[in-house]
Amino acid sequence: MFAFKPVLLASAMIVAAASAAQAQAFMTQKEILATIPGSTAYGIANSDGKTQWAQAYGKGRKKGKIAGNFGGDAYEAKWFVDGNQWCEDWGSGSGCFQFVRISEKELQPYKNGQKQKHIWKLK
Repeated sequence: MFAFKPVLLASAMIVAAASAAQAQAFMTQKEILATIPGSTAYGIANSDGKTQWAQAYGKGRKKGKIAGNFGGDAYEAKWFVDGNQWCEDWGSGSGCFQFVRISEKELQPYKNGQKQKHIWKLK
């Protein structure tokens, strides 16, 4: 009878871990629009893992402007929402992201369904 307890405990731990992973839901469009427009985000570029970037997002209902800095180079871009995705058009390219909120001022980005290594921090 004691041989079954570790198996049951291990099974319970797997179920608990799976439930915790499901609890981290992607932000909705409403949550994204209440969080990002009007703020400044900064972090390390996921494209190369080393370049520092910052972007100030203009306010808007579902689209707006971005004033950015990538590795010391200033630029202007545009943002918009597409469903529950935050999208940016930098002129030289574009990308859309989903987010999981990990704290009040930190967002975990996902691009094309893939978790990105570096988080976005908000000011």
